[in-house]
Amino acid sequence: MAYVVARPRGRFEIRESVHTPKGPRARSLAGFTSLTDEVLATAGRRATRPFDAEAVRASAARAGAPTPRHRSPEMRQFVESSRRMAAALESPPAAASRRDPGDALMDLLGLVAQVSAYQAPRPKEPLRFPPLARLWAARAGASR
Repeated sequence: MAYVVARPRGRFEIRESVHTPKGPRARSLAGFTSLTDEVLATAGRRATRPFDAEAVRASAARAGAPTPRHRSPEMRQFVESSRRMAAALESPPAAASRRDPGDALMDLLGLVAQVSAYQAPRPKEPLRFPPLARLWAARAGASR
């Protein structure tokens, strides 16, 4: 089975485990800074055991290896949506053709979900808006 390991200075390697008379060893199949289809193809050609590209991608994600995001369908959809939104801002709609605010809110929430899918999770922060922070503190105190 092939797997990805981190190396110094932002490099990564795809390796495979092989059994030798002297015990298990790891062979380097390919080195990279960004996991691309070409790197996977090179590693697949050098592999002596069955090579599962999706398992290697998952291993790369666990190791923190960057992957080009422009290849994913979700990223293409996000870019196309962003371009449509920018074009819509250039020519505002007539008053009669305005959309329902609820539909607009749902579209914006979908955009936020797509953007946040490509960001690392952030730790919870205390509320900064004072009235909300006081309300949260009051509710937290009342539930005790």
